[in-house]
Amino acid sequence: MRLPKKFSFASPLKINCGNRALSHLPIELSAVNAYAPLLLADRDQVGNKRISTVIDAFKTSGLTLGIYDRLPDQPQPDLMPVLARMYRDGGCDSIIAVGSGSVVDSAKCLNLMVSAGDHGKSDDSGRNLTDPGRLRPLMLVATGGGNGDEVTGYANDGVRRLCSPRLVPRVAFIDPTMMGDRDDRDLVDGALIALVHAVESFLDDSAGPMCRAYAHTAIGLIVKHLPAVLRKTDREKNLCAVVNGQVAAGCAFFGSSPGICHALAAGLKEGTDLPLGFLMAILLPHLVSEAGFVQPERVGELLYPMVGADIFAVTAEDLKTPRTIALFWEFFDALNTELSMKIPSSIGGAGLTDERIKRVQSRLASNSIDDHVARILEGARHGASTIDH
Repeated sequence: MRLPKKFSFASPLKINCGNRALSHLPIELSAVNAYAPLLLADRDQVGNKRISTVIDAFKTSGLTLGIYDRLPDQPQPDLMPVLARMYRDGGCDSIIAVGSGSVVDSAKCLNLMVSAGDHGKSDDSGRNLTDPGRLRPLMLVATGGGNGDEVTGYANDGVRRLCSPRLVPRVAFIDPTMMGDRDDRDLVDGALIALVHAVESFLDDSAGPMCRAYAHTAIGLIVKHLPAVLRKTDREKNLCAVVNGQVAAGCAFFGSSPGICHALAAGLKEGTDLPLGFLMAILLPHLVSEAGFVQPERVGELLYPMVGADIFAVTAEDLKTPRTIALFWEFFDALNTELSMKIPSSIGGAGLTDERIKRVQSRLASNSIDDHVARILEGARHGASTIDH
């Protein structure tokens, strides 16, 4: 493994996964001197049964538990002061986020408000320029439907995208009893976002070995177990594996720089109703193909988590990159077999106009990556037939 001249990696997140993982929640809170958590959830997202499962973990703990389970499906800035008042009036000292997406965003923003006030400044990229200082303990009870952002230091407050390592949860609990029955499209969308983030983190020149280890784990778990989730084969077990992969992808993503697929898909999303993860999936094989010309050895290593050590060892070096690309297409085909909304093979199939594509390309214009972006978009316009290695 080649090491970059300079690299760093910090992941304050602790992961507690497996059967009865939730039983450790009161213990982890007590370990950081937190005895009165406020539980935040969206009842419509996770269901009453799973909220009750989390509450049951506190039955004999002696801890005081506050509950607000009516969070909206999008962060609402006007709600934050109400939650902050509830937190303070209830004598709470920590936060538990149950779910994914906007629930976790709201929990992070609330933590920032009750811990440090609302005085942080941010630059145009959304990165927080002021260290908010030490925040209250935030615990995450993960469910299906996330994309890995839940365990990063990113948060959307409904107006801007915040960023601080302080926003990373203390512990993520991944318990099979919390997996639930989410819509297949939402599950796949989140898993594909996590997968692309993991691949781009693995290929990041500045990423160190720990970041790539998380990315390697995420790729293997998602590619292997997501099709089985859709086939309803031992769904709870396989979905738990996918969520583990999403959490690992989030750790890798926050430890690296956002990649080309991430930026392109975010821009293209404005011109289509296709989920963000589906757009990223269309771009992914073309990114891997383009990267294969620049760093073939690194790209070839992506094959390892997809096929295992034995097949990787007997695959010729010059065949590893094309085999990796082929496996990604096979993976998408396996998902499409089970999905009602298909992952298109090209961005043209997503209904995006040439004008929209050119506009997004111009936003990312840079002497260092412009040619790469152009070739990735040109390949994605036409689909699998344009990839030649």
